[in-house]
Amino acid sequence: MHPQIRQDHPGKCPICGMDLVPAGGSASASGAVVLSESAQRIASIEVVPVERRALDHELATVGRIALAEPLIAYLTARTRARVERVWADFTGTAVAAGDHLVDLYSPALVVAQQELLSAPTPEFAALARRKLALWGVTAAELAEIEAAGKPRDVVTLHAPIGGIVIEKNVVEGMYVDEGAPLYTIADLSTVWLKAEIYEFDLAWVAIGQPAQVEVEGLPGQSFAGTVAFVDPVVNEATRTVGVRVNLPNLAGRLRPGMFAHARLRSQLGANGMHATSPLAGRWVCPMHPDINADAPGICSVCGMDLRQVEGSAAGAPGETAALLLAVPVSAVLDTGQRRVVYVEEHPGHYAAREVALGPRAGELYPVLSGLAEGERVVVHGAFLLDSQAQIEGRPSLLFPAGFQAGGVGAGAGSHAGHGGGR
Repeated sequence: MHPQIRQDHPGKCPICGMDLVPAGGSASASGAVVLSESAQRIASIEVVPVERRALDHELATVGRIALAEPLIAYLTARTRARVERVWADFTGTAVAAGDHLVDLYSPALVVAQQELLSAPTPEFAALARRKLALWGVTAAELAEIEAAGKPRDVVTLHAPIGGIVIEKNVVEGMYVDEGAPLYTIADLSTVWLKAEIYEFDLAWVAIGQPAQVEVEGLPGQSFAGTVAFVDPVVNEATRTVGVRVNLPNLAGRLRPGMFAHARLRSQLGANGMHATSPLAGRWVCPMHPDINADAPGICSVCGMDLRQVEGSAAGAPGETAALLLAVPVSAVLDTGQRRVVYVEEHPGHYAAREVALGPRAGELYPVLSGLAEGERVVVHGAFLLDSQAQIEGRPSLLFPAGFQAGGVGAGAGSHAGHGGGR
């Protein structure tokens, strides 16, 4: 109980009165604990060499599957009209681009067709065609009207994109005003995962980073996605940052509203932190960062010039992925303020070594200082060695200076005061 109390013969502790017990090993002049072969077997001491490895950090988060905003289209009435026929007549209908959705009767559309058929000049005819096109009449329907030589009673509105009708606001016989929303259609070939990460994890997220997503509705299945956006603003109430992952969904198994788990992996650089963004050196659209290329060009969505990404994404240190010295998690004794490993100096000789470590990467820690490649560290039995070091008054996890003469640790001083204060 009080390892600073030591003597060369049996007796009792002057502080607590407990019987003194024999030390299980001997000490070397360097401060190492020395165990015989039999003591090593009893303690099940295991050692491994410190090696260089490629490490990655896994960040787990949760979120919900959502519609991809750029893949949502609205169909609105472009003039006042009466609904004559509803073709897509329930929410959830799957439609292809160009499919008929609804027939509308509008006196204004009939008048515009008559203007087209009676136009005195090609210029007036072109203006009439332009007006009808703006009202949703297709080029094929215009050709049919001109070929028939008479106006149509109704005009059919068609799906602007392929997808699923997620909102329907029309029934037969109703009147709609100009600008009234008729349908909302969503293309589910790509969906978004909207997740939140804590502010202190921001350095582990970068645009272009791969993500593995699992949803509760499809157990055992994993979906690959890419981080496409990191919110530039921190939520002050939750201290979290929004992250968006783009997920291909060609089979349609991912449904908006599903609860999802995501794992983001980051390669570690030489400083033990996030390596360079996956987009470093590539050309990216400033408005649509998921659009990127190997060479200069323009964005296929908005036409802006692509810009080259230098270094890493915002919030991530610019480091190249590297092979790092690493030790198993089981080798590390951690007080929260100090981290210690036991190094095998010679067979049977084990010394405490304070180390500086990077963030945990799976079952390994990157070593920033304190160890050299090839040194052998204890991965099983380190706690027993540390207990033995404390019994012998040697440097240990809790007492860096040990209890040797001239090097009494803080713990020893407090016990000494306890024993001599009477």
